Amino acid sequence: MKYIYILLILIVVFIGLQYKYINRTNNDIEILQAENPNKNTFENILKSKAPSIFTNVSKNFFDLQKYSLESIHTMDAKSKENLTNNIKNHFKYYNSPLTSKYTIDILIESSDSSIVITKQDSNRFLLCQLKGTKKIICFTPNQSDYLYLTKESNKKKSTIDFWKADLLDFPLLSKTKYIEITLYPGQMIYIPYQWFYAYINEEDSFSVISKSETIFSSFLKAS
Repeated sequence: MKYIYILLILIVVFIGLQYKYINRTNNDIEILQAENPNKNTFENILKSKAPSIFTNVSKNFFDLQKYSLESIHTMDAKSKENLTNNIKNHFKYYNSPLTSKYTIDILIESSDSSIVITKQDSNRFLLCQLKGTKKIICFTPNQSDYLYLTKESNKKKSTIDFWKADLLDFPLLSKTKYIEITLYPGQMIYIPYQWFYAYINEEDSFSVISKSETIFSSFLKAS
C-alpha cells in the first residue's frame, strides 16, 4: 500500500509540473530566429515560450511561387489532394512531442486581407508562409486589458482590426508594446500559447497554420 501512495504522489507531482510548464508564459518583448533547425534544436527554442522565426523550412513548396491564387483555387482534384497531403506530411515533423491532436489549416488569402487581434489558444501554433508575404504583430499575454477583447468571444478576439481601424479611436492601444514581423515565403513563425496576434497580407498569400496538442495540454491548459 505504501508503494501505491508513493506512486500517486509521483503522478500528482508530475501532472503539477506539466500544468506549470504548459501554462507558463513569457512576457518579454523578444523574438528568436533559427535557420531550418533539427528537431532537438527546434524543441529547445520553443521551450523559451518566445515568438520564434524559422527560415528555409519549406523547400518542397517553393514552386508555388509560379502559381496565381486563381490557378491554385482551380487546380484539378488530384493535384490539390497531392498538395494537401504533402503539406500535412511535411508539417507533422513540427508537432508537439506526445501529440494527441493535430490540425492543419491551409489559407489562400488575397492581398490586403487581414484578421483582428486574436488570442493564440493552442499548445503549439505555427504559421508558415508558402507564397506572398504577411505582416504580423504579436502582443504578450499581460497586455490583454489594452486590446479591446470582446465578452462574446470569451476574451479571445478583439473588436478592432488593428490594420484598418483609426487607432485614435482606441486609446488603450497606445499603452501596448508589440513585435512586428514580415513573414516571407519559406519562413515559419511560432506564436506561444496565450499570446495575441494579428496579420495582414501584403500580397496574395498561400500559408499554412499547424496546431497540435499533447496528451497533457488537452486537459491541463488554463484557458
